Amino acid sequence: MNRAREGDFLETVESLIFDVKGVCHPPDRVISFVRYIPTADGEREKAGRSYQKVYELEERFRILRERFPHYVYFDPVFNRELQGVSLSDISRVYKPEEKLREILENTREGTEKKVRSLVEVLGIPMEKIGVSGSILVGLDTQDSDLDIMVYGEKYCRKAYAALGRLREDGVVQSFDAEGAREKALFRWGSAGEATVELERKKVTQGLFEGREYFFRFLKVEEMPYGDIVYHPLYKTHVTACISDDSDRIFTPCVYGVRGCSVSGVTRLVSPRGRFCEQASQGEVVRARGTLEKVEERGNVFLQLVLQDNDDFLIPYS
Repeated sequence: MNRAREGDFLETVESLIFDVKGVCHPPDRVISFVRYIPTADGEREKAGRSYQKVYELEERFRILRERFPHYVYFDPVFNRELQGVSLSDISRVYKPEEKLREILENTREGTEKKVRSLVEVLGIPMEKIGVSGSILVGLDTQDSDLDIMVYGEKYCRKAYAALGRLREDGVVQSFDAEGAREKALFRWGSAGEATVELERKKVTQGLFEGREYFFRFLKVEEMPYGDIVYHPLYKTHVTACISDDSDRIFTPCVYGVRGCSVSGVTRLVSPRGRFCEQASQGEVVRARGTLEKVEERGNVFLQLVLQDNDDFLIPYS
């Protein structure tokens, strides 16, 4: 499990299903957050068992604290409370690239056929692509998103460029005004003109054959635990100018900044897909997140981490 990475899923001995976060994990567990919980009245079913999907982070923590507290722990490298599964509690690992290989070898009608059609038009080696989300764990519905993973910087950038061309050719489409408005309301709690337009412009998300898709680009597939240590300081708001947006498509997405209103902050970082493509070089933005001191091989710097539901990154106006 030393190569557990973003997009993988884990099933525990209690049949809980967790989605893996990031590419840096302690030696004895995998940082991951519970996503599906077996319950008698769940709306999704797999192998005769019903599951409930849990999305809100606060609800995930509440359920684990009340019923499965051993999956909540304090991490000494990230210096915050996280969710994670001990290696001894893992009963099954779901890998996106393996699921895609299954689909390519034996494609069923419906969702799987759409997945195959979408990945085949990218022009990327299939071993560098995977399918994640509910499709990966067999809990998808007729309306489930197509959650696609791409691995390695070279192939991520090629896939992103291909998506741009496919949008120009009409093979994939951006959200219409109403779809973009719904996405903005869901993610940011408001749907102003600028926010809605941002959601429409994003290439990493959209529609393919009437089904919503989202691409997650993983630049780095593994990072040694403890090489970088993080020290969360406090919540704050900042204004800054985006000086480098070259890594805005990746998970995590990173924005270099200058002229930040909080002295010493050199970048904005987020592990959440909603912040990808959220700002462009030269833009002045407002953001809310957690100020964090980072220690990396003797180098110390400040960054703003955007990860909580009430965090944001929007054009300054």
